[in-house]
Order: sequence, then C-alpha cells, then structure tokens
Amino acid sequence: MLNAAWALVLTVGLQGTPAQPPAAPNPWPDDRPFTRLLPNLARDLRALPSLESALTVAVGSAGTAAIHPSDDNLAAWAQRSGESSYTATGRVLGDGWTQAGAAVATYAIGRFAHNAEATHVGSDLVRAQLLNGLMTRGLKLAVDRNRPTGGGHAFPSGHTTATFASAAVLHGHYGWKAGIPAYALAGFVGWTRARDRAHWLSDVVFGATLGTIAGRTVTSGHRARTWTVVPAPTRGGAAVFVYRQER
Repeated sequence: MLNAAWALVLTVGLQGTPAQPPAAPNPWPDDRPFTRLLPNLARDLRALPSLESALTVAVGSAGTAAIHPSDDNLAAWAQRSGESSYTATGRVLGDGWTQAGAAVATYAIGRFAHNAEATHVGSDLVRAQLLNGLMTRGLKLAVDRNRPTGGGHAFPSGHTTATFASAAVLHGHYGWKAGIPAYALAGFVGWTRARDRAHWLSDVVFGATLGTIAGRTVTSGHRARTWTVVPAPTRGGAAVFVYRQER
C-alpha cells in the first residue's frame, strides 16, 4: 500500500504542471511609429512592391490616362464658374498637417487611454502618412507639372493622396463599412482641388491611386485574410473558385 502511494506521488511529480497553450498574438500591436520610425519605414518600403500595388497602379494609371483629355475642359469650366463656397473645407481636410495631426492625435489618445485598438490604428495612420508623403513628394519633384493657376509640383495632388491614404488604412482595418464613407470624403477633397483649379483632374485621379497604395501597404500585414476554395459544376466538367475575404 505504501509503495503504491509513493508511486502515485512520483507520477504526479513527474507530470508537473500541465503545459499551457501559447498565448494568442496581440491583434492590435503598438508599432511605436516615432521611436521605431526608420525600421517601420524600411518595412513598409519593402512591402510596397506587391501584386496588389501593381494592380492598383495599373488601374489608376489607366484612369489617369483616360481622364487626362478632360483636364483643360474642367479647368476652363471651374474658371468660368468662379469661386466655390465649399472648397475651403476640402483645403483644410486634405491638408497634410490636418491628416498627420489626426493620425498623431489618434495614436496619442490610444496611448493615454490604454486603448490598444486606437493605438494601433493611429500608428498605422502615422506610418501611412509618412510613406505617402515620401512617394508624393518624390513624384512632385520628378514630374514637376504646372498647375492650372500656375506654379509647379501639381502631379499628384497631395491633398488627395493624404486623405486616400487615411481612408485606405480605415478600410484595411474595418472593411467597407468604414471604407465607403472614408473614400467618399477623400473623393470630395480631391474634387475640391480640381474645382479650385489647384490641380488638374488627372492629378487627383492618380493622387487617389497613390494614397490608396500607401494605406493598403501599411495595413497589408495586419489584415486578417480567409481563403476559400469552392468547387462548382460547369457545363462539360467542373471548376474550382478561389477567393479571398479580408476582415
């Protein structure tokens, strides 16, 4: 009997504490966009060349080329129509300082409130504005297109790229329920730039393309993806459809 008791104690001792399952990864990590600015930027630049970016550039470039012949007509119409009462809103909303300030404020509020979700989204907004600013400024200097009202650095529209970058971040994290109103607001900002004759319409179209690429690149590693394979019968055989859903 005593030997059996010792054997039981020894068995329990050898088993020890049951192994704990690994902790789930944090869905809202803090990327520390200021203290890790350069490493984050390097990571985003490496993620920039992708199939999604290439497709977005292709579609955006085609749209820019298609709308280019209408540049002069729209600018002439805007000049004949005179000043607009609503375009000042677009100038303020799309300003780089406004977009960057909103991104920093979101991050700061998340940190002070200990809200991991707001912290992470704010971090992505900051990173998107930085990546977008580098690409936009580089293109402006390289192309140096004249504006309808004179002056250079028209292509692409910086107000448009900044607002579309923010919209793409919100779309990347929250899907179309946030993406549709965010893109609509960004589109309004882009329109006001053409209406003010600060940019050609083609500047705005490619600005939307570039901003979207920046925002989607930053959130590319954070979006939950689900791949679904669906077999389906077809005439004379069968087919397999593969599609991707994102959070």
